[in-house]
Amino acid sequence: MQNMLFWLRNHYKDVLIAFLLLVLAFIIYIKYIAREPVSSNENEIMAVETKKEEETEPETLDVPTIKVDVKGAVKKPGVYEVKTGAIINDIITLAGGFNSNAYKNGINLSKKVSDEMVIYVYTKSEIKPNSSSETTKEVITSCEVPTYNICECVNNQSSIIENGPGNSNPGSSSNPGSSLVNINTASIEALTSLSGIGESKAQAIVQYRQEHGNFKSIEELLNVSGIGDSVFAKIKDYITV
Repeated sequence: MQNMLFWLRNHYKDVLIAFLLLVLAFIIYIKYIAREPVSSNENEIMAVETKKEEETEPETLDVPTIKVDVKGAVKKPGVYEVKTGAIINDIITLAGGFNSNAYKNGINLSKKVSDEMVIYVYTKSEIKPNSSSETTKEVITSCEVPTYNICECVNNQSSIIENGPGNSNPGSSSNPGSSLVNINTASIEALTSLSGIGESKAQAIVQYRQEHGNFKSIEELLNVSGIGDSVFAKIKDYITV
């Protein structure tokens, strides 16, 4: 025991340094080694989750809607609102389908519907045989009405009744009291009310006036891609600048 005390008196500095080194080593172990590192996969997951939180919700595009009136031999006649691009079959489905006595041959179910279109489904008994023939009367499947009175089209047994130029939105013309479609201000919807002008041609007209400015005359419409002499001849009496 005396020998140990003697040794400690002679080497206390060495003992103290060794003790301090042990304490320092312990601190380093606790701070840098013992702590469990985050794996690279966990880092990636955390980065992805952070990115998702920072991302904003994408804006949803508002798809324009149109209204279609279904009459006649369907289960639920009425006015239905659908997105642009819907076809007649979509409308018939919304209306509950055809009645058992519906005459379907006069309707092209794949035709795209237009705003304020009327789909009139006749019964088989309404399509009467022609007096001079035993065969069924040929059905006029499509009809344009110059006003909102569809009686003439119904009398002709037309199944698809669409707006004629007289039904254009008054706000799309330069003169609110005029039935002419102003090709400088008309919307795509108003342009498609013209005979022979579908959605693609209407979009081409709008694009042309955006790129070249307003039309100076209705004849300038012939410069638009897809508008030929035959189409122009159909609509020239119903348009203005």
